[in-house]
Amino acid sequence: MARYRSILTFVLVILAAALVSCGGPPVAQGPLYSTAQLEQIQRYSTDIQTLRDRMDELSPLIEAEQWNDVGSFIHGPLGELRVRMARLARSLEPKAQKTAQSSAKEVFEHLIAIDEAAQTRDFDKATRNYREALRDFDAFFQLLPG
Repeated sequence: MARYRSILTFVLVILAAALVSCGGPPVAQGPLYSTAQLEQIQRYSTDIQTLRDRMDELSPLIEAEQWNDVGSFIHGPLGELRVRMARLARSLEPKAQKTAQSSAKEVFEHLIAIDEAAQTRDFDKATRNYREALRDFDAFFQLLPG
């Protein structure tokens, strides 16, 4: 029995030594984005910010119940918004990518709902979805690197 204890002790000492030698201080990771990626993200986000700023033009149209202009604005100046947001979301690091894609999809779904509200002349639905689209837009921009 003493012989098994000494063998077991020897195995535990070897195992402990291996674990201690393999564990070391955490290795510092480099930046998530290269300079070129950051420049590309900045370009994309500037284009999208311009479209976000243009969304402020939509509110007075909804308030005045100018439904034809609301629909035209969504399909005109905001028509490329989905493609641009999706492109930017794909250029983010994997952890932020899924959330950004989800936020972009929600913004677009709100724009579709505003368009549907314009067709049915539903003021409440249009204003509610306009506010939610702005909220989701802001959530999208929070995911972008500083």
